[in-house]
Order: sequence, then C-alpha cells, then structure tokens
Amino acid sequence: MTKKTANLLAELEPEGLAPHGPKWQQRKSSQTRTAILEAAIDCLERHGYAQTTMQLIAEVAKISRGAMTHHYASKQELISAVIDYLFFRRMAIFGERIGTLSEKQRVQENLGIEQAWEGYFTREYKAYLELSVAARTNIELQQIFLPKAQRYDRIWRAESVRVFPEWKNKAELLEYATDFVEATLEGLVLNRPIWNNPAREATLRALLALVMRQLRDGELKPPTKQEAEKFRGPRSRKK
Repeated sequence: MTKKTANLLAELEPEGLAPHGPKWQQRKSSQTRTAILEAAIDCLERHGYAQTTMQLIAEVAKISRGAMTHHYASKQELISAVIDYLFFRRMAIFGERIGTLSEKQRVQENLGIEQAWEGYFTREYKAYLELSVAARTNIELQQIFLPKAQRYDRIWRAESVRVFPEWKNKAELLEYATDFVEATLEGLVLNRPIWNNPAREATLRALLALVMRQLRDGELKPPTKQEAEKFRGPRSRKK
C-alpha cells in the first residue's frame, strides 16, 4: 500500500477505529468499536435497515447494550460510523483485489472489471445497498448517508487514478469510464435474480471490458459536450 493510498483510506476511517497508542485501554476500545461495526454490517445484510436495532447489534457483537452505547450513544451515531466503515472497507477490498492482478490481466484483459464485479457480492456492498435504498425514504438517514456517499465518490475518483495507471493523463475520461462500469455492474446485480442467466451476465461484462479498453486506447471516442447535451432531458437539466 502506497503512502497516498493510506492517506485516502485514512480519510474514510471512522473515528476511534485505529488502535492508536500503546495503552491496553486504547487497543481494547478500538477492538470493541470494530466488533460493533462488524456486527452492524452483519445485521444490515441479514435483516435490513428497518430491523437493525441497537439491541440486535449488541447481541450479534456479544457485548452489553451499555458497553455499546458507551461508544455509540444513538443509532444515528452508530449508523454514521457504519457508513464510514463500509466505504473504508469497500475501497480497501477493491484495492487489494486489483493488486492481485498482473499488468497483463489488468491492462490487456481488463480483468479489473471482474474484480469490481466480485465486490458486489460482499457483505459490505449488501449492507451499503440496504442503507442506500432506505435513505431514499428515510430523510434522517438520507441526511447522514448522502454527504458521506458523495465524499466517498470524490475520494474514489482520486484513488482510481492510482489503481489504474494505464489511464494516466486521461483523468476526465477515467471518471466517465468508472461511472459507466459502476452503473452497468449495479444494473447487472439488481437484474440478476430476474434474468437468472450467468452466460448473459458474462457476455455483458465482456462487452463492458471491450468498451473500456477501446475508450482507453482511443479506438472509441466519448461523446462531445454538444452530443451529450441532446440527452439531457427535463429530469437532468438544471433549473
């Protein structure tokens, strides 16, 4: 892990998570916080946001309700830390996955898309999806979730330039490319139970890899601003 990557991850790390200092109490506090956050992820994945209560999280974490409220006084405070932790873990996991690829696999075969695809089946993503959907109608959660999601998006864009050095000097194009990959893969995940067709999914991911490679190598040109403007319907135009 490079120093730059470590700094980006540190921006996402929830407060009090890292075991700073040599004192046993500091390490114990950090371990307890991590256990609580991990339990919260399990609860969100298995039971959904509405059924995830402070009591349930305490039971899964195997700590007393009092011990948990010592670290997180309310569900809102805990969920805020969970969101940070989810983004922290998702970025760390993806960076580790990309790091396992050879240059040929990453650049020529574009298998970073497959590593990204696998990330949509982690418990971290499933918990994130529960929060994202719940935030649509829960205004209190929305006010916590959206600013953190927007911050993660900004940090991830900065990190993607490091993860994919073959896109060097094409930062703006890489932004559009990563948006396209994310939108496509999330669509595949949401339609997976309906389609129930692994071959169809694999073909679309292969097509996605081909389009990304052509964009990167200049064989496919992105739309101009004038061309994109034609697709800005009433819902997307600024007032």
